[in-house]
Amino acid sequence: MAANKQSFEASNGKPQEMRDVFGHTLVELGREFPQMLVLDADLHTSSKALFFKQAFPNRFIQVGIAEQNLFGIAAGLALTGFIPFPSTFAAFASRRALDQVAISICYPRLNVKIPGSYVGIPTSRAGSSHNCIEDIAVMRSLPNMRVADPGDGADLRAIMRAAVDIDGPVYFRIPRYTLPRLFPEDHRFEWGKGALVRHGKDVTLFGTGLMTNFCMQAACLLESEHIEAEVVHLASIKPIDRDLIASSASHTGCAVTAENATILGGFGSAVCEVLGELCPVPVERIGVRDRWVDSGGIQELFEHHGMTPEDIAAAARKVINRK
Repeated sequence: MAANKQSFEASNGKPQEMRDVFGHTLVELGREFPQMLVLDADLHTSSKALFFKQAFPNRFIQVGIAEQNLFGIAAGLALTGFIPFPSTFAAFASRRALDQVAISICYPRLNVKIPGSYVGIPTSRAGSSHNCIEDIAVMRSLPNMRVADPGDGADLRAIMRAAVDIDGPVYFRIPRYTLPRLFPEDHRFEWGKGALVRHGKDVTLFGTGLMTNFCMQAACLLESEHIEAEVVHLASIKPIDRDLIASSASHTGCAVTAENATILGGFGSAVCEVLGELCPVPVERIGVRDRWVDSGGIQELFEHHGMTPEDIAAAARKVINRK
């Protein structure tokens, strides 16, 4: 492995937390792309954009707690040829600065890459103000915006590289979570393409982000009952892999979607839109229902919102019975 290429395992051989992968990949890309800048809204120690600041202090811009300005400045820098990464929590990117993201960045299709940190359930007891569950629904509704949710460290690194390689606005999610390895370190990500990570014939489990790992665990639970679950990872939420969704669902005859976000307008909705148009089958959606996410322990919250591997397995049994 080249000296400037990171490993996604810590010195103890365990996978790195996703925000650490994000910070190290910022530095890696910064070495290759001198026009790349990182902007921050006073959260660089939490997001790990701190690594870029330490490596390239003259290319790191501290805006302070002013998220609307964060994205407005990023838009201006993009107009002058830079590749800005305005870094903040997903809650602030998708709520507080939505007008700037929509009108200043997406409308003119500017080359801005937006990392949304602290997404979904695992946000360190931050409560309803910071447990961002609506960002997928919001960002995928914006014209010209691409949206991705990585399944492990290698996937995140590949998504960030693909974001820099393509012109136009990109939004990608970074959970405050450590994920087991799903892909090899040389994994390549392609916009609009998913990955079949486990073959099966009885039900398809469509996962995105950290929930693909939960789908894999659910498939193991179902295997003990002689149920063969197919697992499809869809990191690229917009554009989404319509062909893979339709072919897998037509093969198994039913599906479950799983996302670390609200089921209203998000990933599950995107999959159901494809299935409704191309391959109508019974579907169950796993994610946060129509409610806020309160403060609590990570495992406690996953259980409270019915988003554990056991819940995915139960949903699979339900749709199999509906076939």
